[in-house]
Amino acid sequence: LTRQLRERIIVWHHEQNKTLRVISELAGCSISTVFEVLRLYTEYGTVINPNARPRGRPRTLDMQDMNFVRSVIEGEPAIYLDELRDRVYNRLHSTCSLSA
Repeated sequence: LTRQLRERIIVWHHEQNKTLRVISELAGCSISTVFEVLRLYTEYGTVINPNARPRGRPRTLDMQDMNFVRSVIEGEPAIYLDELRDRVYNRLHSTCSLSA
């Protein structure tokens, strides 16, 4: 759920006194998800778990690197992926996969 929708759940529950079932229907999520959002808010004062660790592995390319890739693609829209990969390596000395 988006942060905005999670905050809306708090409003529906605390200010509008809606039931968990009604909130779950409005938010389009399970009752257990609504309960978890309310628990986080009660326990931490926020709708996002402050102890959650980031998912996945660290990114290989940062935003500056991605801007370089974007500029190459904009300049040469028909560039082959292996050529793009080679340019990234030559410029940034970083390897990246050709998979999506």
